[in-house]
Amino acid sequence: MSVNEAKSIEKNQSVAAQLQLHFGGFSCAGRKPENQDAFAAYVPKPSELHSKGAVAAIADGLSSASKSAEAAQLAVTQFIEQYYSTPQTWSTRKSAAKVLTSLNQWLYSQTDSISGQAQQWLTTFSALIVKSSTGYLFHLGDTRISAFKNKQLEVITSDHNRKQGASNAVLTRALGADSRLQVDVHQVDVQSGDIFLLTCDGVHDYLSAKYFKQQLSTLSSHPDNLELEVLSKKIVEQAIDKGSDDNVSCLLVYIRSTPNRQTEEIERNLLSRRIPPALNVGMKLDGYKIGKIIHASIRSHLYLAQHEDESTPVVLKVPSQNFADDTIYLQGFMREAWVGERIDHSNIMRVKSDQKDSRFLYHVCEYIEGQTLSEWMHDNPKPSISEVRDIISQVIAALRKFKRLELVHRDLKPDNIMIDKFGHVKLIDYGTALVAALDENNDTLTETVPQGSLNYIAPETLLELSATNLSDLFSLGVICYEMLSGELPYKPMQNTTITQTSYQQWHYRSIKQFRPELPLWLDLSLQQCTQADPKARYQAFSELETDLKKPNLRAVEEYKKQPILQRNPVVFWQGVSLILFIALVASISL
Repeated sequence: MSVNEAKSIEKNQSVAAQLQLHFGGFSCAGRKPENQDAFAAYVPKPSELHSKGAVAAIADGLSSASKSAEAAQLAVTQFIEQYYSTPQTWSTRKSAAKVLTSLNQWLYSQTDSISGQAQQWLTTFSALIVKSSTGYLFHLGDTRISAFKNKQLEVITSDHNRKQGASNAVLTRALGADSRLQVDVHQVDVQSGDIFLLTCDGVHDYLSAKYFKQQLSTLSSHPDNLELEVLSKKIVEQAIDKGSDDNVSCLLVYIRSTPNRQTEEIERNLLSRRIPPALNVGMKLDGYKIGKIIHASIRSHLYLAQHEDESTPVVLKVPSQNFADDTIYLQGFMREAWVGERIDHSNIMRVKSDQKDSRFLYHVCEYIEGQTLSEWMHDNPKPSISEVRDIISQVIAALRKFKRLELVHRDLKPDNIMIDKFGHVKLIDYGTALVAALDENNDTLTETVPQGSLNYIAPETLLELSATNLSDLFSLGVICYEMLSGELPYKPMQNTTITQTSYQQWHYRSIKQFRPELPLWLDLSLQQCTQADPKARYQAFSELETDLKKPNLRAVEEYKKQPILQRNPVVFWQGVSLILFIALVASISL
């Protein structure tokens, strides 16, 4: 196969897997003097479409508000603009929630700052975000989102209004009406051929479901933007003819295709690029000249290299040929580059994918001149608390960045932490990272084994195949314990066979068994950080950092008040056994 043929195949696969959709809408004032409705739709570039999806939004400003038209227009435009400004790693729900909360706070604040009158900037709002093969709906008010699937029409959202009399209704929710935002959130499957209908009450209150079904059925098998716009206008005009005395707006979203993220396709995408052969010093790869072989294992190769057009040395990370057919491993390798391009922090190794036109699979990493934490621990078998505290604090800073981006490292261990010659810490190797934005796309092959390293992996990952930032916190506690004692807080596992079936079967070993001179407050802190049950752990990295910096004397006092059976059940039962043994010997001698 030629290079051009390989590129053509890769391009065609990308197109085939791409989400494709069309929009068409129409809005007018109707019989009113001013149009207080607004709608907007946006399809981003392919990279953002993959992680953020496409957005359609509609808003209906409340006529009782003096700035209703402005509120509606602001809601749809700012929602879209700010949504795409949130990190690409965030889940759709988190991104939308952050944006809507911010929008609501601004609209609500204008009530007091303009004239002191109530209901100045108020609007209903409904948005549809289509990402991969899922639709996310966010709604408050009496605008409406319906879905036309298999010739059937379903109203997905519920109107937030309260009937007063035979024909009047009072709106109970709107953007800007209350500092406490209540938004209905729906998640629906999206398939090729689906049509979503976004309307204001000036339309759907005057037209029947039967009419909508008839009109949507007239669309061609693959309608374009123009055909959708023509039909939207026809629907709006029909609402006016039926007596609508309100503003009238209709927005149609047609799903042309959704990504086919089946295992076979993911494998084709990954295997369309070649793993470079083992490289020697002096060889070149896409302009990078190999200066040194840093590391070579059955999993990957690391090379110190320098590009012919750059002065700064870098590290090329190349997957091993041994994993050429391991799709899950290669998928994790590519995920590491995807995350690395979107995370910027002084305590996290920078990563960028290879040159876009390369036919080889590798990525370029920041060169860190130093040693792994495993090597540092070998050189410092009994470090001081202050030395350990400094390293742990830097790792916490990196993990906080992960948490803000809705990432979970999932493979935190000494070999994945680097320390340079100045004592600066870098978190590396996040190929197994859990990414909220990709996880909700089902962009990962089904994981049937826990992700992580033996003896550092959190119990909930072993028992339930689940991982959160508290799982990283557990792993960090294990590392801190090992740095101080050279041992592990739980009896080491020799293989991946899991014998524990519940959290109660993990038994913490006091670090004072191995370093008696260490203070009790530190032992208690490590015990809480490495609790098997995540609910019993610290619930934030800051709690661990605070207790490492300032001894938690209250916890010590509470510990001392506990009966010995609760404080140290092993010692308690050893004591009981000794007493029984002595009693047995005494009775025999008598």
